[in-house]
Amino acid sequence: MAVYFVRHGETECNVNHVYYGSLDVPITENGRRQAEAVGEMLQEVRFHRVIISGLRRTRQTAEAVLSKQNPRNPIPSEWQTVAALNEMGFGAWEGLHYTKVRELYPEDYRAMMGDWVHCPSTGGEIFLDFNARVLDAWKGLHINENENVLFVGHGGPIQCIMCHLLGMDPSAIWHLEIRQGTYTKFGIYKEFPVLKGMNLERREILE
Repeated sequence: MAVYFVRHGETECNVNHVYYGSLDVPITENGRRQAEAVGEMLQEVRFHRVIISGLRRTRQTAEAVLSKQNPRNPIPSEWQTVAALNEMGFGAWEGLHYTKVRELYPEDYRAMMGDWVHCPSTGGEIFLDFNARVLDAWKGLHINENENVLFVGHGGPIQCIMCHLLGMDPSAIWHLEIRQGTYTKFGIYKEFPVLKGMNLERREILE
């Protein structure tokens, strides 16, 4: 059995290069198509659990993914909504274009770009606190090897969880690109995680 990580579909904030973090924005029509494409790749996987964050873009993405399920596969009626898996909060920067942030908050921007692990955005989360929040939530899910899990989340939390599963330092998250319109698969064997594929865009061979 396995965990299938899916980043939420495209939002207008992605298109417009805006910080959005904790903002509760919907996915675009293109984002819905991205999610449906993932659903077509995973239509033969029977999911035992569905986990989403507290932000609607993950729910909308999960709905689109599961809309492509083979009718023979029952869809879990109750999903786990975990607000602690929300994206990192960027405080006063949320809703602003990257260039506007540099203009309005030059000192905070320079500090974060120089030491993003310890220096937060203006009024936002410190990365180490964010990482701890996400991993506490992940560990509380108690995922086991006897289930297939659809985990629809955000880029930052998925990167943090992957670093944890792979035994990497949390500061290595930028070495892991999580693209929209793809899925990443981890096999779980007696609590031992194995990366089976990352940013997969074509139908995998089901085991």
